[in-house]
Amino acid sequence: MTPSLIIHHWLIDHASGSLIHQVTGEQRRLGEYQLKLLQVLAEHAGETLTREDLTNLVWERRVIGNNSLPNAIHALRLALEDDGKQQRIIKTVPKKGYILEAEFCQFITLVDILPQPAEASAHEGALTEGETDANARPEAVAQIHAEPVIPAILPVPAPVAEARFWRWLVLGQVIILAALLVVIARNYFTASPTQLQEKNSVAYSNIRLVEVRRGWDGSSASDDLNKQLGPVLFSLNQYLKNRQVNMEVFFFTSGTALNYTMTFINRCNRRQLAMNIINWRTDGAQLSALIYREGERKINEMANCVDKSAGDNAAAGADGSAAKAAAARQ
Repeated sequence: MTPSLIIHHWLIDHASGSLIHQVTGEQRRLGEYQLKLLQVLAEHAGETLTREDLTNLVWERRVIGNNSLPNAIHALRLALEDDGKQQRIIKTVPKKGYILEAEFCQFITLVDILPQPAEASAHEGALTEGETDANARPEAVAQIHAEPVIPAILPVPAPVAEARFWRWLVLGQVIILAALLVVIARNYFTASPTQLQEKNSVAYSNIRLVEVRRGWDGSSASDDLNKQLGPVLFSLNQYLKNRQVNMEVFFFTSGTALNYTMTFINRCNRRQLAMNIINWRTDGAQLSALIYREGERKINEMANCVDKSAGDNAAAGADGSAAKAAAARQ
């Protein structure tokens, strides 16, 4: 008859591969080799077993890692509620191995519950001598032939606490997410509208710089652009002045991109160039060359308009002079 083993109020149940608490009925599952390791330690309770002995008895000369045995011991201590620092149940013997204290082990079999044969015979004989007639108490006879009472194992309760924990965890995450969405929506809808801010820190006669400030974006690229494009804008301003052209620049940044829109205006024409420049901060020289080259190209496209205007003025002046000369001859 296989005895049942109880260690610190935990019954080893080989059928389910788990430990069952004798009071609360809580069930804790163990691995195959963890359960076998606990059985070996219990069978040698009070004895120090070396690491080599435990490896041979539990894993039966299988090739295992160096941490397999310490990890299994750690798992058993957690399951048995044995503090790893105090080590009351499973103790580590330095430079030797491990020992399971015998005071925490208890083997229970049906023999521990049933009365011994000699005691049962003596009790039955005393009853026969004392009560030979039919007046013998039926309660005593029933007690002798009663079935042995086996301690019942409480049913394992459903993991209600664990399910409740996960339910509250999910609910908390939903609440946090909803709060974040409310904050984001509030900042988005209550943000100030788009504003236009002039950034002519240097007085250019023919250039007007305007930064587009969006309400939800607090970043500004004005200072960086002034440092990188200052010389270029000065050269463009001279070129614009000579060509009698004015330029308006509207710009804003979005991440690593620069949106740069240039509008060129003279007396008879208007041209616009919109550029979206990626990674504009990485190479200031290349950015300056791009702005100057494209700006000069657009200005040159308006040159005919300027020349035509000048020609019209010259023709008008010539007609006026001819009219005056004719009047004088008359």
